[in-house]
Amino acid sequence: MPRDDEAPIIDSDDEPLETGVVTPPTNRSFIKWLRRPRSLLLEPAVFLAFFGRFLTDAVYQNQILYQTCVTVLEYNATECEPFLGTNRASDEVKKIEGQVQEYASTITMVSSILESTVPAIVSLFLGPWSDKFGRRPILLSTFTGYLVSAIILIVLTQITAATNISPWWFLLSSVPSVFSGGTCALITILYCYVGDVASEERRPMRMVTMEAALGLGMMGGGVASGYIYAATGASALFILVGTIISLALIYVYFFVKESLKSENLQGGSRIREFFRLDLVKVLVRTCIKKRENYDRAIIWMVMMSLTLCVFAMEGENTVNYMFMRKQFDYTVQDYSVFNAARAVIQLVGSTLAMVLLRRLLGVSTIMMTLLAFACCVLESTVRATAVYGSEMYLALILGMMRGVMSPMCKAILSTVTPSSELGKIFSLTTSLQSISPLGAAPLYTAVYQATVQFYPGIFNFISVGLYFLCYIMSATLFGIQKSMGSGSVYQAIGS
Repeated sequence: MPRDDEAPIIDSDDEPLETGVVTPPTNRSFIKWLRRPRSLLLEPAVFLAFFGRFLTDAVYQNQILYQTCVTVLEYNATECEPFLGTNRASDEVKKIEGQVQEYASTITMVSSILESTVPAIVSLFLGPWSDKFGRRPILLSTFTGYLVSAIILIVLTQITAATNISPWWFLLSSVPSVFSGGTCALITILYCYVGDVASEERRPMRMVTMEAALGLGMMGGGVASGYIYAATGASALFILVGTIISLALIYVYFFVKESLKSENLQGGSRIREFFRLDLVKVLVRTCIKKRENYDRAIIWMVMMSLTLCVFAMEGENTVNYMFMRKQFDYTVQDYSVFNAARAVIQLVGSTLAMVLLRRLLGVSTIMMTLLAFACCVLESTVRATAVYGSEMYLALILGMMRGVMSPMCKAILSTVTPSSELGKIFSLTTSLQSISPLGAAPLYTAVYQATVQFYPGIFNFISVGLYFLCYIMSATLFGIQKSMGSGSVYQAIGS
């Protein structure tokens, strides 16, 4: 498939949808001009949203650890203070840390399950619904849910400043984002959006650009989290998060245009149409119907690869902070620096891979996917056997190409799938990804709890096996592409 090497990485005019930013007309009021949505560049809002979300990550877990220590296990405030993550744990605190973490990990597991079940069900309706009524309403609802969740965290931390509460109350902050679709819905719509506005030649690069916005947001939030927390405390940090997500919501409302053409949007009651079971039936029929050659097999292998990757990542995220505290005595700042390094290394690795391998050497989309999965296997293997903190950074370097895994897989999906079915395919994909914590969180938590005293990093071997299975499926897909290379679709994913 020919590529335009001179094309910019981000281009809001990939398709002729009249989306360019225009100069404000003099005969209109500034307010009317400002209210006019006129851009297809969604990346700035995505960056802000994930920056805000990752500011809360370790701090949220520390609040649960501290309240578990003082409220559930009834230790005194002095003994429990290191669980706030601002200071390193003393030898006395390390004696009770395993007990505190075992209880707190149950709460984080329930949080993961809550944030996966409802959004997974909702996403089954979202894709077909957004194919009819547009992507923008879903974007607005998910960003609003994030904002309300931040407000709840602000209220809870104000309460804990006056009195201790049960750590289970922190699960309330998950409710708004869960019922507005959550990250599951957001990811679905983001990649539907890219599929709508990007031409076939530019779609892989645009997928990487979207992943870069996610990565930069995670990196910025990860870097800033520990320092802001140490300087201001949890309450001020959550207020900042609410402000940042408000800016993202304002950006989407004023500056992001609907990606579907108005003539392709349907009328009628949007709320009533959302709850029609026919939408799910259409989605299922679309995903299982027979297709030309091996297209159905390709779609399902890619969907399962994406799901298994999220299964591994969600499982790791459930226990990773506690593992880093236990194995390497990390504080919040140490963990923030590590997450920032991970984001930077993945961003640099993804950029180098796309520029050197993809553009200059012409490595195919499917070969990029194979290399990414190989990097994931290496990274998880080193993490599983790490004894020193420096080995965790070595693992990050070995896994530097993992950032291209998801965008390359989604580029394959968007190439094999007709545009009229893209929302349905991405909906099922993100629903499967969203329910993966139902199995991942209990599995990784159970393994961690059973081994925390003698081998806390053994859970990483689960990830090694899952990533290797994904590598095998991608190798199978590579074989299909080579044997069926004469078709236009197979030429596209092999170029």
